[in-house]
Amino acid sequence: MNHRQLEAKILIDGRDVEAAWFELGADFISGASQTPRWLALWQSLVNRDCLVAALYCEEQPVLILPLEIRQTGPLRIAIYAGGPHANCNFPAILPGQNITADALRLLFDALHHARPDIDLVSLTRQMGELGGFANPLIKIPSRVNANISLAITLDGNFETVLARGNAKRKKKKHRHDMRRFEDAGGFSTITATMPEETNAMLDNYFEHKATRLAQAGIKNTYEPAGVKDFFKQLFAEEAAASSPRFQLKALKVAGQYRAVLGKSYAADQTFIDFVGIAEDELVSTSPGEFLFFEDIAASCQTDLHIYSFGIGDEPYKRSWCDIELPTYDTDISLTAKGRIFQAWLQVRRKLVRMMKQNEFVWAKVKKLRSMLRGARRS
Repeated sequence: MNHRQLEAKILIDGRDVEAAWFELGADFISGASQTPRWLALWQSLVNRDCLVAALYCEEQPVLILPLEIRQTGPLRIAIYAGGPHANCNFPAILPGQNITADALRLLFDALHHARPDIDLVSLTRQMGELGGFANPLIKIPSRVNANISLAITLDGNFETVLARGNAKRKKKKHRHDMRRFEDAGGFSTITATMPEETNAMLDNYFEHKATRLAQAGIKNTYEPAGVKDFFKQLFAEEAAASSPRFQLKALKVAGQYRAVLGKSYAADQTFIDFVGIAEDELVSTSPGEFLFFEDIAASCQTDLHIYSFGIGDEPYKRSWCDIELPTYDTDISLTAKGRIFQAWLQVRRKLVRMMKQNEFVWAKVKKLRSMLRGARRS
């Protein structure tokens, strides 16, 4: 496909956006957060200033990029709709198209023409490929994000997955924890299939996540107006679907939620978007790890090829994964202010990547962050 055949459109009206998704068809590839319902809900509940940047070939959409516009100091920045909650990002594309860097420049030129107030497009935490298709946005000069994505090759066989990483220890611990849960009053693992269940699980998750973030000195990204309502409506709508894009699972012990898992699905993968753990008398049994064990086993019985832990590097993820993938950041400056800010972002991201690669330094940074947060509360 020659990029001169392409037409770039910036869609703001909701009817035009809805039509673009419809015309793209049902076989598009995208990250779970780059879907029509995610965008519509985010715009209605969190940030009204959203739009779609799209490339068309002979009136057929071949790429849809859903964006929200945020004010950062004196700058307006376009990011993936969902902000920090949009992870493992991948634009909606029609498979089999050759979208060149020149075509993408055409797209961002059109964005600048339609919205000259936007200084920078900052697309972070992107996957390089999904479902066997390359991310066309990586053709624009991009940088490796400080955070990697860790995943498991499922192979359709849980025993094969276990055998890659100390299967005996994992099984022994799982049996031990199972006995403790039985002694504590019995347990069950639940997949939410009704809005009442999704709301209860999310309330539990929001509560425990807020506590953990406060202890770590990290800003709670669920606090802005509309964010919690967004997730409640998103998961409630998907609860009864035969093939949900978003799903909640939980471990219940003695009638109480002890761990809650939020998942999404895209192409041949399932992604862990978040996990919340109750800080109570059973926390030493690692209820989150128990729920992961159960969920990975269940995923092996599906036609999924990859179980992704999503963005971030943690020991429990390392104990399972056999795939380590980089994620990418792509910045496109549209104004002089945007170019200055882009240069600053590059320096900042390089510094963060260096700190995270040094275990000693990163541990000190996290400790200092928690101390500063505690000082501000007092």
